[in-house]
Amino acid sequence: MAPASVSEIRIPFSEFLLISHPETVQEVLVSAVRALGARNGYAAARLEAEILLAHTLKISRALLLARLGDPISPADAAQFAGMVARRAQNEPLAYIIGHQEFYGLDFIVDRRVLIPRPETEHLVELALAALKKIAHPEPVIADVGTGAGAIALALAHHTTDTKIFATDISPDALAVAQLNAARLNLSDRVEFRQTDLLEGITTPLDLIVANLPYIPLERLNQLPREIRHYEPRVATIAGLDGLSVIRRLLQQVEQHAARVCFIFLEISEEQGRAAQELARALLPRAHVELHRDLEQLDRVVEIRLQR
Repeated sequence: MAPASVSEIRIPFSEFLLISHPETVQEVLVSAVRALGARNGYAAARLEAEILLAHTLKISRALLLARLGDPISPADAAQFAGMVARRAQNEPLAYIIGHQEFYGLDFIVDRRVLIPRPETEHLVELALAALKKIAHPEPVIADVGTGAGAIALALAHHTTDTKIFATDISPDALAVAQLNAARLNLSDRVEFRQTDLLEGITTPLDLIVANLPYIPLERLNQLPREIRHYEPRVATIAGLDGLSVIRRLLQQVEQHAARVCFIFLEISEEQGRAAQELARALLPRAHVELHRDLEQLDRVVEIRLQR
């Protein structure tokens, strides 16, 4: 079934609020589920409605479900209605509530940054494992294209004697990343740089992690509307083959790498072979390995460079 139009979704919900004058949490929740159910089914609509309403009322979902019979103020009902209308237009849930969990940490996100995904947590796990193999007492890390700062700050949170650079070409993205660093009390652990990839970094790097744009231009119109219309294009699209930004990074690696350097690059599931061949062509002396995510899809290219 095709998704309902915005007018088909918003009008019934608004009429419910204006005509029925809902008085309880349960009533507005039921109405929201009906409004959102046309998008992707009852179960997903119920979950999203509960998240939005819990956020509106500033309580947990568990507490929300315990208070279904409680009254709701007109102001809270109106705020909730506005958020439901935004979700009905496919705006990502994380942008509406302004938060996204990543590797056990809570990050502020908005339309200036890509929303951190669960599959990217594998990149952090691999990086933390690699740090144990580095003999340097104070490993130096670069998170290239940091966005909201999720990878850099997760690494900072789970390490002690590391120096971490987080780079991004977007000043707007860096503003969000620095806000997250302050909220997580990690500002003194990460140095943020507005630059193109590794330009301007002069300290030899023991570890490089990057979740760079990797979607081919031809796939732009095939992306979900949530991504295509809301997430920053500079953080998603990467030339005709989806590897243009990764290619430029690999061309910079040797001049920035320490004697031994681990590099972890997130890729799209269909790019495993192409990304490996690219890495071997540009870094012929490196060991290149492919890692799969929990769904057994190609997800991370590991490159170990030793000189």
